Amino acid sequence: MTPDHEVVIIGAGFGASGAGIALQRRGIHDFIFVDKWGQVGGTWHANTYPGVAVDIPTFIYSFSYEQRGDWSRVFAPGEELRDTPTIWWTNTACGRSCG
Repeated sequence: MTPDHEVVIIGAGFGASGAGIALQRRGIHDFIFVDKWGQVGGTWHANTYPGVAVDIPTFIYSFSYEQRGDWSRVFAPGEELRDTPTIWWTNTACGRSCG
């Protein structure tokens, strides 16, 4: 039996996004993300209660090579973090099937 993809990345949050970007930078493009939520955002899709926000300075949620300077606050709300992997996926053509 031949696998459908060279690499399977479990999850679709920050870590998975970083793994996908790293693979692309190394010339590996045959990969897929598998996440129980079926969409990007990771834990921020599970934690959507009113007032949810980060508990560390938001700038830490940026890759060294993909810094964001447009955070709304030092401790940004969960919605803002949930959307960040989507921005990375769009900007890096990392948006693969996620299911």
